[in-house]
Amino acid sequence: MSSLENSKTQYAELVTAPNISTLGAELSWLSNLRESAGNDFVGAGFPTPREEEWRYTNVSALEKNQFSIAEKAGMVDADFLAKVLLDDCYHLVFVDGFYQPNFSSIDGLPAGVIATALSDGISEHEELVKSLLDSVIEVADRGFINFNTALFNEGTLISIDENTSVDKPIQLAFISSSEATLTLSNLRNLVVAKAGSKATIIETFDACGDHSYLNNVVSEIVVEPNANLSHHRVQEESAAAYHIAGVYTRLEHNAIFSQYNYNFGASLSRAEVHATLGEASDCTLDGLYVGQDRQHMDNHTRVNHAQPHAVSNETYKGVLADKARGVFQGRIIVAEDAQKTDAKMSNRNLLLSDRAEADSKPQLEIYADDVKCAHGVTVGQLDDKAIFYLRSRGADEQTAKNMLTFAFANEMVENISFKPLQMKVLDALLLRFPQAGMRKEWL
Repeated sequence: MSSLENSKTQYAELVTAPNISTLGAELSWLSNLRESAGNDFVGAGFPTPREEEWRYTNVSALEKNQFSIAEKAGMVDADFLAKVLLDDCYHLVFVDGFYQPNFSSIDGLPAGVIATALSDGISEHEELVKSLLDSVIEVADRGFINFNTALFNEGTLISIDENTSVDKPIQLAFISSSEATLTLSNLRNLVVAKAGSKATIIETFDACGDHSYLNNVVSEIVVEPNANLSHHRVQEESAAAYHIAGVYTRLEHNAIFSQYNYNFGASLSRAEVHATLGEASDCTLDGLYVGQDRQHMDNHTRVNHAQPHAVSNETYKGVLADKARGVFQGRIIVAEDAQKTDAKMSNRNLLLSDRAEADSKPQLEIYADDVKCAHGVTVGQLDDKAIFYLRSRGADEQTAKNMLTFAFANEMVENISFKPLQMKVLDALLLRFPQAGMRKEWL
């Protein structure tokens, strides 16, 4: 038997093995859901490039690794933690997939707000978890979702009560310690913003060191009528890590949802962001991916206009150097009854090397006749005329290129209204494209 077949057998055994320590093992409804997902995973396995939605991303390298579930959280020093945790936020902290209450700070949350580890939420708010879990995912290719459903052992539960505003963002900080080599974490986040509520949620993914591990994260979000929810993801995993993530959202009548996706780390990453829009809802999807060396970054979005009068705006930018590869697959679906839809999608890619690659596949599926839909894609290199102009003003060639690259990417960073988060993303960007003579506080 080949090593690849051995790994497939290992993962199949992992999802089907009875485990009394699995989160919620005593709950029959959850055990049945896990069993069904595990059986589906055994039958289909992880997706392959033969599947249209995965044609640009091959995860066979992931399958060849013998990842195992971490037994406990590793150590994280105070200085590293201080860099990860954002100022002026509530914090839920996880290390190697384990909740860390000593590092977390949720005191002072407004009345009517639940923000807790899923391990606590499932015992204290079982009916809420049951109503949210697997309730908004509408995709056929469920390989990693099934893997997550069968094995998730932690995550978060967030519920914002009707007409409640959360005064500060809630940061979900996921940290991989240096002791987490060849481990896997399956995390599940469940979020509901009830009618008329308003909140901001920030997911961050950081690592101590450049070791190999797998994070498989699924976030399910419900935005009820007239609610306003902002959701941010900042992925700065180890350069040798694998990061698979999905954000699946349902917007109800007049709901507003803004999702911002920033990808910098991991050897191979895949970020899915899907949203189903109710009547007169408003959805914004923005993303920035910056790849170097041989990084592979796949961004897959789907906006389903299921009801009339909804608006969606989507802008993704990629900066790719060395032999990095960036993938963007965006699909807008307009249902037959979704008249008066207004949908826009844009993907722009900047290649800093002749060996870098960008694959972009925008798609429109329109079944209504009274709509406004548009999409645009660009793939190119730095403008020689712009470089010449900056050099004529005293900049050397590399500084001129850095300035133009930074300006291209910084348009997405400037969209971040919460200053501590903006500085974190800016730090990640400057780390990859430093600006000689430029001070961050000027930006």
